[in-house]
Amino acid sequence: MRNVLALTLIAVLAIGVVGFSQAGSSPDEPIYMLLVPSTEGATVEETGQQIAQAVFELTGLYIVSSLQADYTAMIEAFAASEGDTFGMPTTDQYIRIYNRSGGNVSPRLGSVRYGYAWYYASLYARRSSGINGLEDLKGKVWIYNDTGSTSGYVFPNMVFEQNAIEFSTIVTTGGHTNSMVALIEGQGDFCTGYGSAPGAPSDWAGDKWDFGDDPEMWLWDRWNNDLFRPEFRGTCFDLRRAVRKTYDFDTVLKDIGVVMNIGPIPNDCLAFGPDFPVDIADMIVEAIKIHIATDEGAALWGDPSFYEWTAVADIDDSFYDGYRAIIGVPIPKR
Repeated sequence: MRNVLALTLIAVLAIGVVGFSQAGSSPDEPIYMLLVPSTEGATVEETGQQIAQAVFELTGLYIVSSLQADYTAMIEAFAASEGDTFGMPTTDQYIRIYNRSGGNVSPRLGSVRYGYAWYYASLYARRSSGINGLEDLKGKVWIYNDTGSTSGYVFPNMVFEQNAIEFSTIVTTGGHTNSMVALIEGQGDFCTGYGSAPGAPSDWAGDKWDFGDDPEMWLWDRWNNDLFRPEFRGTCFDLRRAVRKTYDFDTVLKDIGVVMNIGPIPNDCLAFGPDFPVDIADMIVEAIKIHIATDEGAALWGDPSFYEWTAVADIDDSFYDGYRAIIGVPIPKR
């Protein structure tokens, strides 16, 4: 009943708010929803189109889902927009958009993944590779997705530079999932990409996993150097999960391990570009809250080949001040 009332409210607001010249008022005057190709481009594009349609059905706003060519294109398009653009930038992208637009950008929803509002960069390597820490990376082949990726490049590269780690070769893949595939296929020695907290076994009654704990808790039995038996095993939600439909998942978990985590990093967000009307943004935010709470919406937003959002939380720009402090960017005066 609550969702039905909310839908009715949004529809009423849409009738009164969306004028004939307002962005989103017609197919000729759409709102653009920008998507970053962080995982599988085709899936991101298809899922984005379905989400745009769902928001239209909830609000009456015409929205065009637009998959950007790469991370830089996302930043450029977002910062140059004029009151007609929103999207889901990564943490580092958001900071760059904020700086490029002089702060004329508004984050409204932070993504939540399996109960966590933050994630981290993870370093993945074959368990047989002999890579157990930073010093083992020297002279190796590094696989990552894009220089604009917070977890794939920005955070790992900062640590590598701080520790004078140099590589023989670099392989750039264009997407997180592609990086894991490249590692599995032997195109490099290790890859970096997003990491997520492991899920506890169904009967677990202990403490919740926290950053700094074993990144493969409940997954990898370090005493026996093997996967935990299924009845004692938790759930893997990190980058390895993204290839579970392409490769035998147990084999991937046995072959590929998490060497280390870097972070934590505030999750990506739903943000509105320069001069986006606040009243229209309010409608979209409410619609997305409703949509992600439905079974259909949860399946779309939570798809590991999309962005794997399991919930959303209200945020503002201060949500990213901790990240600014880590990378040495001044915290804005508000």
